[in-house]
Amino acid sequence: MPVCEPPSLFLRLPPELRLDIYKKLLLHDPHCTFASTKSALLPTSIDYHEGHHTASNHVEPNAVTLSIRAEEPSNYKSRAPEHVRSAFFVRSGGLRPGCLPTTYFCVSNSGIHTSLLRTNARIYAEAIEVMYSNHVFDFDMHIEAFVAFLDDLTPFARNCIRSIRLVKRALPYDKEYSKAEWAVAMEWCTRLPSLRSLSLGIVAGKPGPDGWDLVPAYKPEHFDILKGTEGMEWIEELLAVNRLENVTVEPIVVHSPFPRSAAMARYIQFSASVDDGSFAVWLKDNMVKKA
Repeated sequence: MPVCEPPSLFLRLPPELRLDIYKKLLLHDPHCTFASTKSALLPTSIDYHEGHHTASNHVEPNAVTLSIRAEEPSNYKSRAPEHVRSAFFVRSGGLRPGCLPTTYFCVSNSGIHTSLLRTNARIYAEAIEVMYSNHVFDFDMHIEAFVAFLDDLTPFARNCIRSIRLVKRALPYDKEYSKAEWAVAMEWCTRLPSLRSLSLGIVAGKPGPDGWDLVPAYKPEHFDILKGTEGMEWIEELLAVNRLENVTVEPIVVHSPFPRSAAMARYIQFSASVDDGSFAVWLKDNMVKKA
């Protein structure tokens, strides 16, 4: 007759004490002096430089941020042929751009000891929620990395995610492949049952020394019409991610040329609406669940 092994001393601890231990081992410490950082980042876009902006601190007051980025394709290619994470294609190559394979990685993850998750099934089930529900997962404009990251997670881990941050590229430079990636990312967001907070950065074009002084911002009621116009389909796709508890919009202001087309003029007017907060008000009305 088989003899049942007694439960480990760790699992005999009270649940609240085990929870505290999980938090110590699985939560990123942004103040740790041994933070693991990598320089092999894939540049996001010619219209926005990552180094000028950091992740928002207004998503979850008690959460810490893990920044997930796409790896430089040449660095990815030089590593061993076996890769644990899923590969995806990105546009890269300077003056002769092409599609190159790469993968994602966490820019800094100091203080996270994921080996704990491999101890046994019970500890995994208890600890995985601590890890994924207490971090803001920040992907910036690396939308391709967002989809691959979610696809690699187990369904249980994916269902624990509560907070994400994404950045929408400057609309005049949004190519067809970028629009397709955004649509897929929004579809994935609708499959996250525990998602509660979304921080959305929007690259906003500000022309000349006078900026938006002479540009009338859209009012909230105008966005109901704007979302159905060409080039603004991404708003309709974003609205499918609803019933959230918190939505924040952060304008990422960059220089923009003076408008020489109707599309550029509309982008500048939309940018003014992002900067003055009217777009954020409209999004909250449509995406945050009513009390």
